[in-house]
Amino acid sequence: MADLASRISKPSDTPADASASTPAQDSGNDNGAEAPIEDDGIQRGIIEPAYDVEVKFADDTTSPLSTQVSSFEELGLPKPINDGLLAMNFKKPSKIQERALPLMISDPPTNMIAQSQSGTGKTAAFVLTVLSRVDFTKPQQPQALLLAPSRELARQIQGVIQTIGQFCENLIVEAAIPGSISREHGVKSSVVVGTPGTVMDLIRRRQFDVSQLKVLVIDEADNMLDQQGMGDQCIRVKGYVDREDCCSWAGAVY
Repeated sequence: MADLASRISKPSDTPADASASTPAQDSGNDNGAEAPIEDDGIQRGIIEPAYDVEVKFADDTTSPLSTQVSSFEELGLPKPINDGLLAMNFKKPSKIQERALPLMISDPPTNMIAQSQSGTGKTAAFVLTVLSRVDFTKPQQPQALLLAPSRELARQIQGVIQTIGQFCENLIVEAAIPGSISREHGVKSSVVVGTPGTVMDLIRRRQFDVSQLKVLVIDEADNMLDQQGMGDQCIRVKGYVDREDCCSWAGAVY
């Protein structure tokens, strides 16, 4: 856990000019791969793993996901978010949600690295955090950024946010993946879900205003930091949004 924290917060020992000399590491390529995956020095092409975002909430007292919190209302979530959860028939948080949400929605919030088994509700935990911190009176001002290792996972997380936030007025969620953001208008949404290379490219072209970001989420952080180039991109993105009033979430699976 300590190792994951240091890898997110500190740049690698590789010289800056060495990393900058590899184009695939710094830009969101239109071929969809955020960084080439090599085996024995031979580039094999685009390899995108399949991700299945599973949102789980514990409503069975015998489940290992069960907690002492009887409802989401006890966690202090805004009413539109609670209405979205009720519409999905979700009534009780899982253990990671019970522990993470009070820290992430507090004022000031607390940075967090969350590591738990697949299916325990990490995705829903950071989605609820994002929706709780966004000011919906500024629907076109980017306020939350979520990084994912593939465009497929980014699209799935976008869908989860839109479903849980279905009653949040003026919620706009965009996917910052190759070919999805207009070069003419740039990012015009309060919540952005994207891949590190594409996000870096948008920031560098000044098409993504990160000056008012309140939440940075790095999903599958352990996998991204292990992939060539993608770990450096995550660290550089974090450097752009590293402000005192912006809280960070790094999620990992064990």
